[in-house]
Amino acid sequence: MNIKSTAPVRIDLAGGTVDIWPLYLMIPSSVTTNVGIDLFAVTDLEEKKDGQGKVTLRSTDQKSELVLKWSEVETRDTIPQLILHQLLLQYFIGLKKKRGTWDEKSSLTISTQATSPAGAGLGGSSALCVSIIAALSAWLEGKDDIKLDGEKFISVAKDVESRVIKSPAGLQDYYGAVYGGLQSIQWGVSEHSRADLGQNKLKDLESRMILFYSGLSRNSGINNWQVFKDFFDHKPEIKVLLNQITQATQALNKALDKNDWKSAVKAIAQEWDARRELAPGISTPEMNEAFNKAHAIYPNLAYKVCGAGGGGCFFIILDEPNESIKNKIISEISNSQIRHLPFHAVPHGVKVTKN
Repeated sequence: MNIKSTAPVRIDLAGGTVDIWPLYLMIPSSVTTNVGIDLFAVTDLEEKKDGQGKVTLRSTDQKSELVLKWSEVETRDTIPQLILHQLLLQYFIGLKKKRGTWDEKSSLTISTQATSPAGAGLGGSSALCVSIIAALSAWLEGKDDIKLDGEKFISVAKDVESRVIKSPAGLQDYYGAVYGGLQSIQWGVSEHSRADLGQNKLKDLESRMILFYSGLSRNSGINNWQVFKDFFDHKPEIKVLLNQITQATQALNKALDKNDWKSAVKAIAQEWDARRELAPGISTPEMNEAFNKAHAIYPNLAYKVCGAGGGGCFFIILDEPNESIKNKIISEISNSQIRHLPFHAVPHGVKVTKN
């Protein structure tokens, strides 16, 4: 059996941090908006009925590989680059055992490839997590039809990845990987409401947006953890800023619904102002210099660091499609450290093929 799954990463346009449980329960009408892009996380899974009972875990981009016996998957400590692979496989072995379909004489290879830069702030580890879950779900079902249970994937991913990062996991990255497209997620009690904001807007978004990688990988949880801690230490300014982020995200969604890109850009700028005050370390001096250069070329734009900041990617968005201005900004900002990351917005989330 050969299985291949691909899951997109996302650009978080507005409303990050409030997607962390239970922060979203404390912020009225909390909402997050993001868009899936074509820097995919890929999982290739192969099962052989060879009687050897060998398990191979591999991360191609991390240049890491581990070969285990089935018994060692559940007992042996693995290397950091493959801990996500091992924990997810442990979970699905449990499901196989419950179904009575586990065959410890077969050999299994799980090989992954992340195409977004490490520590980019694009939700790459979460997309990888969803990609592995989708492949293992198809493996669990055997020869049956593939069943893509998005909400179940998200539930498993957040719990397992929280074990890996040892802190609360935000949920928006999983929604980006599972569903893709331009979407808004309203966070609620017990369940969340996802709205597709219209696939016809993807090209409009692409024509206005530029994505850069700063060349600096970082731990995406550091700023989020500080905000989380400060909130529950009852620092009143934190709740005020999270409310401002939510209000800006709501304004963005209203603007997108009306195809009002000038207002959409203003809303992203407002979200960034609140976020920069919420976590002062979110942007680096190099990023700030890049923002100033872009603004000098074209004032009617917004910029934002992707994810929790401190490195990784950032984007610039214009209030109109203008390839000439975009090219000037790319030329002015790009250097030996900061590089332009071309992308396409994708209308779909995780995909799985099996043969």
